[in-house]
Amino acid sequence: MADLSLPKTDYSRIAGYYDKVRPPPADILISEIIQHGEIKDSSRVLDVGCGTGRFPLGIKASKKASICSLEPNIAMLKKAAEKDESKEIWWVQGDGQKLPFRDNVFDCVYMTLVIHHIEDKEQALQEIRRTLKRDGNCVIMITSHYRMKRGIMRHFPRVVAIDQKRLPTVPSLKDLMVRSGFRNVHYHIVKHDEGFLPTEEYLERVRNKHISTLTLLSEGEFQRGLKIFEEKVRKKYGEKLRRIMGYDFIVGKK
Repeated sequence: MADLSLPKTDYSRIAGYYDKVRPPPADILISEIIQHGEIKDSSRVLDVGCGTGRFPLGIKASKKASICSLEPNIAMLKKAAEKDESKEIWWVQGDGQKLPFRDNVFDCVYMTLVIHHIEDKEQALQEIRRTLKRDGNCVIMITSHYRMKRGIMRHFPRVVAIDQKRLPTVPSLKDLMVRSGFRNVHYHIVKHDEGFLPTEEYLERVRNKHISTLTLLSEGEFQRGLKIFEEKVRKKYGEKLRRIMGYDFIVGKK
């Protein structure tokens, strides 16, 4: 069921600077989606919640698959379409809880760091299953609660608290996929070493609200949290910090 108490991100406010404050997705993440989604040149693929198109554009650069990208926010969708030099990706405005596609269309449907934005997660998963072909794959990328508690944003506790409320745990998401009718549900962890980054460069990303959760705070709350965050990060990491990112992939088959 939908949780109407969860805060919602206004991506119309973010679209203009989204790509400037986020690095492009690592090749390993693109490869994981291709591998576990079993994406081939002949595949039909759906990205649910494509944002500014970073992942579908990455997949299109590797595969000749037919890709459809769904995004509810028109400002984000326009940014994505502007970057699509191939003009071969379908950019569609729509709701992940009510996919505007017929049954049994796609070989792979995936979501990357999106499911926490969806109110009725079970409904969304049922819709994904409906639009998948037999033996089609659902691939969901999230950040686990475990990683949230140990990542650098733990120094901004309010952010972690919001995301833990919005994002299901890995076990609960696996259970939800099973209840939605998926089989062979499993998960695995992917780590990506971004190397060393100047601490001030990373702090500038945070100042620019590089993750959507930061936009959910009032400006006063953000500035108070930011001051404490900057002090803790400078003290712990000094002039540079190493970014080793971990993501959890939950995969199920129709």
